[in-house]
Amino acid sequence: MYLKAQLYGRDIGNISNLNLPWDKLRNRSLLLTGASGLIGTMLVDALMAKNELNHLNCRIYAVGRNESKAKERFRDYWDSPYFHFLSMDVNKPIQLEQEIDYIIHAASNTHPKLYASDPVGSLMTNLEGTYNLLEYGRNHNLKRFLFLSSVEIYGQALHTDDIFDEKYCGYIDCNEVRACYPEGKRAGEALCNAYISKYGMDIVIPRLSRVYGPTMRLDDSKAMSQFLMNGIRGEDIVLKSQGLQKFSYCYVGDVVQGLLYCLLKGECGEAYNIADVKTDMLLKDITQYIASLNGRKVVFDLPDVMEQKGFSKVTVGVMDSTKLQRLGWYPFDDLKSGIKKTIEILKNL
Repeated sequence: MYLKAQLYGRDIGNISNLNLPWDKLRNRSLLLTGASGLIGTMLVDALMAKNELNHLNCRIYAVGRNESKAKERFRDYWDSPYFHFLSMDVNKPIQLEQEIDYIIHAASNTHPKLYASDPVGSLMTNLEGTYNLLEYGRNHNLKRFLFLSSVEIYGQALHTDDIFDEKYCGYIDCNEVRACYPEGKRAGEALCNAYISKYGMDIVIPRLSRVYGPTMRLDDSKAMSQFLMNGIRGEDIVLKSQGLQKFSYCYVGDVVQGLLYCLLKGECGEAYNIADVKTDMLLKDITQYIASLNGRKVVFDLPDVMEQKGFSKVTVGVMDSTKLQRLGWYPFDDLKSGIKKTIEILKNL
């Protein structure tokens, strides 16, 4: 437990000490959807730490569907005057008594099993949920809206050595159930740009690479999360492909600081890739590294039918984060250090 507090606390401290225009949040209110998720949890922790460190008086409204889960996540400041949990479904019209200055829309189905079992919900959270939040924002003088998008909007690379900048456009087969997620994100981005054009709203779009870290759900069905859970339990790593895929990843702490750069320094109407570009590893090499931390091995296992429906057919997804780096962002962790730290923290829960 001490090791967890030390390592995780160091992450939060690094974020709190970033050279950002934090005063934009002073005496303001911020609504965060998906607050109990992998990214939302650390973002709330970082903002609450900054509140304490610099007396920002920034009120955090954490949105989720499960109050008991949220209470467990945020028990350290559940009764703080700066933290408020709101139980609501963003796929329904938003009705709030509070005046909100900033919205970060991080709620989304990001689990492959859900793409197969709930494709409608996976798509509509990114479309209808985004629409409801934008409607609230335009009617309540919102200062800025962040829509969390994904590397998946780029689709399959047209050439194996392509690197995705923010103008890249690859191939997505929209006539398969797995398209519910990338097409939902694409539609959400288009909707944001429509609100900028028609209503003059201030909106920034961070596009996330594959995210991992110690705030992940222990039942997360994403491949990286399952590999990490194998490592945490000291098991062999189960790989359900040849492992030749090559993707960009980013440790959750670096994603959170990237979101803050977008919120406080990003330009309206712009998209920013958030990805660690320091480490390029094939999936099989990542699994070998995780296995090596425990003296275990990689074993191969065929996915079942439901898993296959949720799996992405994309084999290359390498992102360029130069644009975000121009704002001052740079990741603290590379892939190996982030993986090692995640396992160390979760082993010491």
